[in-house]
Amino acid sequence: MAFRFRFLAVPLLAASLGGCLALPQVGFMLGRIALSSMGVENVRIGNYHFSPGLEGIDELSLLSSGLALAGLPVNVDLPLAMALPAGTPSVTLQGFGWQLQVPGAEPTAGEVTDPIALQGGATTTVTLPVALEPNGIDALSSKAERVSSLLSLARRLSREGELPAGSRLTLMPMLPAALDGIVTAPTLALDIGEPVDSVQPAPSS
Repeated sequence: MAFRFRFLAVPLLAASLGGCLALPQVGFMLGRIALSSMGVENVRIGNYHFSPGLEGIDELSLLSSGLALAGLPVNVDLPLAMALPAGTPSVTLQGFGWQLQVPGAEPTAGEVTDPIALQGGATTTVTLPVALEPNGIDALSSKAERVSSLLSLARRLSREGELPAGSRLTLMPMLPAALDGIVTAPTLALDIGEPVDSVQPAPSS
């Protein structure tokens, strides 16, 4: 009886990942997900929003009347395109964990817990809510310095409208609980500009 249950469980688990994907293929298919950054949107600190390219922010006014900003991060929306190659079976993720490294900012991480359906040849957009803090902000001695550092980071992200070169986003897909220990989901990486690990050691003579 136990053997029969295990035999029936295999197609059921495969169905949870798209309906037509055999278990040995799941890890391979997840590794074929293509990631593309669609830029940076809605840059803000608290209630202050930074339009793309805006340079005329009255920093002195913010420093004198908005020192409460010193305890807030720079929030951005990060649209992310996810796609499978055309002709491949569909896959439904149960969400994913993510980590983001941006030059000039502290590393940050988060989690998406909503199911994400991916179909071969189609693009699915997921928007990550990201909170960034400038490198070394905790070491700054005054609130004015912290606000100035936050404004500098917000201006840069807003002006460029995208993650700066050298940024790296990694995703850890989440599978149904029944697949834990059966399928290992690969970590997906997206490098912006010059990849972080692009420098290879010189060959020994």
